[in-house]
Amino acid sequence: MYCMKRPVTYSEVGADYKADMAQVINYFQDCSCFQSDFLGVGPEYMERSGKVWILNSWQIIVERYPKYGEQITVGTWAYDFRGPLGMRNFIIDDASGCRMARANSVWAMVDIATGRPVRVDAAQIEAYQMEPKEPMDYAGRKIAISGDFETLEPVRVTKACLDTNHHMNNGRYVAVAMEYLPDNYSVRQIRVEYKRSAKYGDILIPKRQEASGRIVVLLEDIEGEVCVITEFTE
Repeated sequence: MYCMKRPVTYSEVGADYKADMAQVINYFQDCSCFQSDFLGVGPEYMERSGKVWILNSWQIIVERYPKYGEQITVGTWAYDFRGPLGMRNFIIDDASGCRMARANSVWAMVDIATGRPVRVDAAQIEAYQMEPKEPMDYAGRKIAISGDFETLEPVRVTKACLDTNHHMNNGRYVAVAMEYLPDNYSVRQIRVEYKRSAKYGDILIPKRQEASGRIVVLLEDIEGEVCVITEFTE
């Protein structure tokens, strides 16, 4: 496991002095990038090789959100590779070693020039040195949706939303979707399915559905194609 020990800073918490789910995703994303850099296969290496890892899905379970000033350990490791897909776990522990959050994620290796998935090469698999899966109740990476959704006010993708791939950052989609949760809604689990990448200037149409103990927020483009599905449960 690659670990990143750090304090929770003021700029990372909200009005309740706690990090939220979007910030948890930022912790995980940073940790995975630092591990890849440490192993010599980080984002800049991938860009030079003409490939990129694109996030396919998240499942994150939070027992307790990090608080301002406390020391946390963020950890990550790869546990499987299949064709173009790489599977990665994440954890957050507090200073006493208690597990605050755990996650599963699925990534696809994509050729930058063609935009098509490509098989993960042996060098990548050797670099990551797979470890056993985190014990958790694993959900599928596809999120089933049906029925009626409430259409909400459109939002525009700004420059501040972009990552180094010139796409909307993975955590930004979740931050946008969280705007449509009820006040004082405490997210224990989130599942996210990424389907299409949004870019600078794109208009996203949020659509919300609350049923069967979950809230689902879709972010669609102006053509009605789903970019991201987010499923929240308390």
